[in-house]
Formats: sequence, C-alpha cells, structure tokens
Amino acid sequence: MTVAVARNGVILYSQAYGYADLDTCRPMKVSDPMQIGSITKQVTASAVLQLEEAGQIDLDHTVESYLPAYAFDSRITVRMLLNQASGLADYLEFASLQQYALTGAPQSVALDAMAAASLLFTPGTAFSYSNSNYYILGSIVEAVSSQAYEDYLVANVFPVAGLSHTTYLQPSDAASPYGSQQAVGSLAGAILPPSVYFSAGALWSNVEDLATWNDAWLSGEVISQESIDLMRTPPAVPYFQSSTPSDYGMGWVTHAPLSGHPFIWHNGQTTSYTAFNGLLTDTGLSLTILTNYTVAENGPPFLDFAEQVIGTICSTPASGGC
Repeated sequence: MTVAVARNGVILYSQAYGYADLDTCRPMKVSDPMQIGSITKQVTASAVLQLEEAGQIDLDHTVESYLPAYAFDSRITVRMLLNQASGLADYLEFASLQQYALTGAPQSVALDAMAAASLLFTPGTAFSYSNSNYYILGSIVEAVSSQAYEDYLVANVFPVAGLSHTTYLQPSDAASPYGSQQAVGSLAGAILPPSVYFSAGALWSNVEDLATWNDAWLSGEVISQESIDLMRTPPAVPYFQSSTPSDYGMGWVTHAPLSGHPFIWHNGQTTSYTAFNGLLTDTGLSLTILTNYTVAENGPPFLDFAEQVIGTICSTPASGGC
C-alpha cells in the first residue's frame, strides 16, 4: 500500500509498504500507480461541471436529451445522476452483462441494459449508490464534447489539475495485484479492461497525484467555486428505504466535522485494488491511501482508519495540526 498526507498539495508524509509485484518481490514505491476505482467519480463529476460552466450541459436537462438513442426514463436529469438520485439500478450487478465481465460490454449494450432495467424508486426522491449513474455521465461527456471520455480528461482535466501520473489506461509501471485467481472464473487478482468500469471507476493514479488533485480541485483550478460547492453539497433526499438524509454530493461523500473541520471523502474498489481519498475543506489537509489488494471492512474501506489518522494529526501540536 501507499499513503500520503498533504496540505494544500504539499506532501507532509508519504510512505510505501509491502510489494508492488509479488512474483519479483519488487518493493512498493510511493510513485507506483494503482487503480483508484470510484474516486474516478469526482473526476467525472468535475468534467461534467466544466461542460456545464461552458454552457454545453444543463444539469436539469434530461438524460434522454443528451443520449436520445437510449430509452431512459424521461424524468431522470443530469443532476440526479451526479447526486446518485436517479433510481437507476447498478449495471455491475446485471446478470445480462456478466458475459462481458472480462471484456467489457460494448457501450451501446451497457447503456441499453441500464435504460431497460426497472427503477428502484421515482427519480429524484431518494439516494442509492449506483455505478450506472457515473457510467452514463461519461457517455454524456462524450456526446457533448465529441471526444472519447479519456481524451476529454487528457485535454481538459488532467492538465489544469497538474496531474502527470493519472491515466485511463493501465500504466506500464503500475503495481501488480496482490490477489491471485484462486478459482476458475474468479476475478480476484484480475485487471479488467477500462470499459468495464469506464467513467465510474477506471482511472489509475498514485498518492502524489491525488494530493495534487485535491489541492487543484479545492482551490478552483479545475471548476468554479460554485461548482465545488455543488459537488460537496448533498441534495435534500433520504437514503432509499430509509429516513436518513443522503450524504452524497457529486463524487464526494460529506462527513460530520472531523476534529472540528469539514471533511469530505470517497473510496474506490475494483477487482484488485482499494483506494481512499479524504479532504478537510477548510485547511486543505488530505489523506490518500492506495492498495493493490481488495480490502474488506465493515463499512467503507479505510474510512475508520482515515478518521483515526486525521484525528491524531489534528490533536498533535508537534505535527502542525490540521
């Protein structure tokens, strides 16, 4: 695993642990890229909001207005996708797409399946985390920009954020998965094609680049302050089948104040990697964790650990505090 603590993009502490490749016993380096899974969503949301600021996307227009070839419910808007409030089921759980698990379904097949699936609830009335929402957002980015999703990021997001080790395709120096395929058909230890996760979770990065991302995003280099506020503000809807208010903004999860500081976070997990990215929005202190292993915990992986680490930093004067 690799860990980085930073403040306003400046690395305060970074460390690598264990191996980047078990076959060769290559030690892990802080610079080693790993797949960041759903941390990708905050990059996708930022791309959508860039296009909104440019007047090319209206958050309250319907999905079908941008993707007319697919029969999406006419009530679903772009904003609902961003807030995970569309009611769409998660395509990664569709039995009809399992035949594409190792190859990635053609985009048209995946979008057709998402549009045809029964909604979990009336759009805009509740929160339910679904990778379908952010897969569709990537498709909208492509439709509006006339660029492939990854090409849009390379041209419009990565440069302004100062990212030099963040990619859509697996980089040649990436840390290899720690897990192995123990059983026939098991995906543990596999690296799936980027089209499987697409704009919901395919990106690769390292902890240094993610520290840079946190600072660039928070300081308004990627999107405007108004858009930043949108991304960290949940809508006034409850969790599906619950009265608990949603804590999901747009690619960031809000959190109760941590040591008196506003805290937002998102984790990510693919078949072979686990990631966490947390940020104190008033001081710019961030904690990023990447592993080449699928970590299982009761609750979001590494959230408890992040709370402990940041709480310790904030309460230790010698560390400079938060």
